[in-house]
Amino acid sequence: MPDRVPSQADFFDSDFCQHKNFWQKRKVSILTDMLFDIHNTKFARQVRRIATRHPVRKVLVTSVQVPRRDMKLERIFSRFMNTRHSVDFAPVRMMRGKGKFSNINTALARVNLSDYDWVVVTDDDVNLPYRFLDKFIPLCEIMDLKISQPAHRYHSHASFTFNYRKWNSIARVTRYVEDGPVTAFHRDAMAYLFPFPELRWAWATDIAFCDQAHRHNHNVGIVDYTAIEHLKPAGQDYPVGEARAEARAFLARRSLRPDRLDLFRNTEILRHIGNECLTYDVMV
Repeated sequence: MPDRVPSQADFFDSDFCQHKNFWQKRKVSILTDMLFDIHNTKFARQVRRIATRHPVRKVLVTSVQVPRRDMKLERIFSRFMNTRHSVDFAPVRMMRGKGKFSNINTALARVNLSDYDWVVVTDDDVNLPYRFLDKFIPLCEIMDLKISQPAHRYHSHASFTFNYRKWNSIARVTRYVEDGPVTAFHRDAMAYLFPFPELRWAWATDIAFCDQAHRHNHNVGIVDYTAIEHLKPAGQDYPVGEARAEARAFLARRSLRPDRLDLFRNTEILRHIGNECLTYDVMV
């Protein structure tokens, strides 16, 4: 599926933020995902082989506990537990008036981050594929990703069409990774990212993450093979206008001028994992 052509207009132009998912309105999204699932079976043996051989990692999963949604978070945590990796959890009760990453900072301040290879920040409104971490973590590491996200299925509420899974791609190095609904940070990235920016609505934190990663010559990217489904669109529970204004002010303070033509592009795409080598398409 071709990516939508990005715009040089304001990064948060509502004409390009896909909060009301184009695909979500059409039954074709389900058929598209079925086609992707069938196609991706050709990668299954390769991914299974590296997943079973990959060293066990220590993973910390953290999330904000939203009032009256405890059962949803428990369900997500149970999916993360279905793995060969060692997983701990650091939930934090939502504090009124504080944003997502302000709350996450509180949760992470209570643990020794140096004990963990990966920190995964998750929302509670996602469906994860079976044994998600077993496949996701090795694919991140063979691509040397320091900040990563699983791609979106087509029947998923994504903010940008760029984040939908890409045809004939296992994983890809990109210029941009979104700050939700599931974002993973390697210990190398946590060394300079934590504590996270404490914005009320969290918009633009991902642009700051990626900028810092590039300054450290670190890869960021998307794992297409482990695509997830986000169950509701962003921006339903808070004022989007305020979030956009806060993001623009935050970027201005950091002298960041995000350009979609630069950020929404793939620089490497992993097409094949052989016994001896990886096969990439390198994008120019």
